[in-house]
Order: sequence, then structure tokens, then C-alpha cells
Amino acid sequence: MKNSQKLMLTSMILTGLFMTAMPFASAEEITVSLPEGSGVPGCENTNECYIPFEVTVHPGDTVVWSNDDVAAHTVTSGVPPTPDGTFDSGIFMAGTTFSHTFDTLGQYDYYCIVHPWMIGTVLVTVGGGVEKDLGTITIGNTIEAGGSADSVDNLVADIVTSAGNVGEEITIDVTVTDVDGNPAQHLTYNIQAVQGTMVLLNDDGHMHDGTITNTHTTSALTVAASDDTPVTVTISAVGFGHGEEYREVFGQIATTKVVPEFGTIAMMVLLVSIVAIVAITAKSKMMMPRI
Repeated sequence: MKNSQKLMLTSMILTGLFMTAMPFASAEEITVSLPEGSGVPGCENTNECYIPFEVTVHPGDTVVWSNDDVAAHTVTSGVPPTPDGTFDSGIFMAGTTFSHTFDTLGQYDYYCIVHPWMIGTVLVTVGGGVEKDLGTITIGNTIEAGGSADSVDNLVADIVTSAGNVGEEITIDVTVTDVDGNPAQHLTYNIQAVQGTMVLLNDDGHMHDGTITNTHTTSALTVAASDDTPVTVTISAVGFGHGEEYREVFGQIATTKVVPEFGTIAMMVLLVSIVAIVAITAKSKMMMPRI
């Protein structure tokens, strides 16, 4: 085999090994039922006009609405009586379905134009918070959380992670306080770790009295974290309190990226270096005089 052919074969093998480590997207399909009787007022009192009336999905997931009622309905994005144009099933009859794939983070309210008491919500949450009015919430004398659609103004998260090496899990230590360093008491939060379209962690945690650090662990990485394939860790508020005093909120507290010193870029440099060494060796042999 000629040296140039050996060089090309070596490069193809190494590139193939690198590409097999890349993650593949895994979109899901979630079904929402329009149950029998939803065409009659009353289901709104138990949030059973759409079942479930609120679903949480990731970007790329598809929601399928199944008309299990005897009446015709619509699934129309917006708030009655005003559609916003994001998606609309039009009139679809009993026994049929309508589906929509969600690619953008956010909160999507929808309703039935024919039966406007029918209201539902889709939350697309991977990698960030969704738009939702938080109002103002005060828990004891410690946390006063309120604010905009993409943050909980007075909360701060300290996020400490291990290196994001290929084949290894990432441990994530989370401590949440207010901006003055006071502990976030009785806070329920969601933590997500995402690399590309791969969800490595989607878990809930809770902060009790005092400054407590919770530890979470991702699944093993199939490709090392790098500038091109970072692992994005996002902490979002879910609610405050317990029992009857529990108050639901949703807002992004903090986000960070895991990029170890030796990640995918180092692997690429190693790949180029190996190919270069093979090339130099091959060239040297070609230039070496025969004895």
C-alpha cells in the first residue's frame, strides 16, 4: 500500500472514531387528550378540558392532541378570544388528532375557539426559563422573589461542577441565596444539564432552612465538553413553601457552561497532530535515499 493511501486510511479511521462519539437528538412525542364532555362547560373547574392541561417538553418534542370527545374542537395558540398565530388545528373532528413540534423555549397558552373555556399550556423549558409572570413572593424575612419573564431578581445560584470529560458523569453542587447572601429557604428548583440536544440531567431539588448545598449528577458524556459542545447547566425556580403555603413560580436563576481544559478541541488537536506525524513520517520515508 502506498504511503499516501496509508495516510488517507489513518485519517478516515481516526475521524470515524471521533464522529461515533457525537450525540444524537432524541425527540419525544407527548399526547394530550380532549376528553369526552369537554365540549360542555364545567371541565375548566377541574382543569380537565385538556388532559393534562399543562405539559412540559423539550425543544424538538411534538405534542399530539387527540379529540376523544364527541364534539368538534380546535387547538389554537393564544388566550381567548385572541389567537396569536403560533399554531392552530382548525376544526378537527372526534376521533382525529392534531400535532405541533415545539422548537423554541417559552410558554405556549392555547384554547378551543369553539369552546373558549377549554384552556391549556405547553412549557418548553430545556436550557432556560419560560415566560411567566412571577409577581412578587415573600417567604418569611429572607427571600423576596419577583421580577421579569426570564429571571427571579433576588435569587443567586452558586454552581460548582466537575470536569466534563468524555465517558464520565458531571457532579454539580448548587447553593442558592438571595443577593445579600441569605439562604433561600424552602425553595424548590429545577436543574437541567444539556449538551447540544442531549439532556444529561433534568431533576428537581429543594433548599430547606439554612444555606444548603445540594449535589446532582448527570449521565455520562458521550463526547467531551468543549467550546463547540459545552454542557449548559441551568437552575430555575419552581416554587416556594410547603403544603398550603406553597406558591408556584417559574424563572431562571442562573446558568453556566462546563468547558474543561482538555475537551473536544484537544481531541481535534490530537487528531490533527497524529495525522501530521503520519504525514511527516511518510514524507521522510519517501525522501530517504536507498542504500
